[in-house]
Amino acid sequence: MSKDIHVNDEPVVGYEYDGITEYDNPCPKWLMYLFYATIFFAVFYLGYHFGSMKSERLQLQVATKTAPSAAVTQQVQEEPKQPEISESKLTALLTDQLALTKGKEVYASKCSSCHGESGEGLIGPNLVDNYWLHGKGKMADIANIIISGIPDTGMAAWSGRIPEEDILQIAAYIKSIKGTRPENPREPEGALIEE
Repeated sequence: MSKDIHVNDEPVVGYEYDGITEYDNPCPKWLMYLFYATIFFAVFYLGYHFGSMKSERLQLQVATKTAPSAAVTQQVQEEPKQPEISESKLTALLTDQLALTKGKEVYASKCSSCHGESGEGLIGPNLVDNYWLHGKGKMADIANIIISGIPDTGMAAWSGRIPEEDILQIAAYIKSIKGTRPENPREPEGALIEE
């Protein structure tokens, strides 16, 4: 066997087994400082997390989330009211071919994905029969539904996203296709409204 050239003069503390001895070496100072720092941090963190500071922070968060900001409140107060839509103005659009053509174009780009190209109804209701889920089937009702939407059914409110003139033209176009017979219409829904 070779001779052990690594001789350690430090005192052996206690155990020796099979030629293996245990020495009493202290931990490095940086490791001890880190250990003390983690104990201090743990005490501070427990106080921070479970102490009275948490309830104060929670109350502050609730107050900031539930109280509307002044800017939002002012914006809501300044929002214009829905315009009054006269049935006579809408009826005049039924005879205006340019308005009906424009209404058809806007309908094709904004409405046909839910109501179908011909108003037959896809995920939205059929618009060509005499059954109505909302309103009485009057053009003003149609325009108001387009403006306000029907949140319960997923119908978006188009007010502010489409000009009012286009909304009136869409309503006129929908009224003009009433009674047509598209292929594969959706089943009638709502109340029967006879005109």
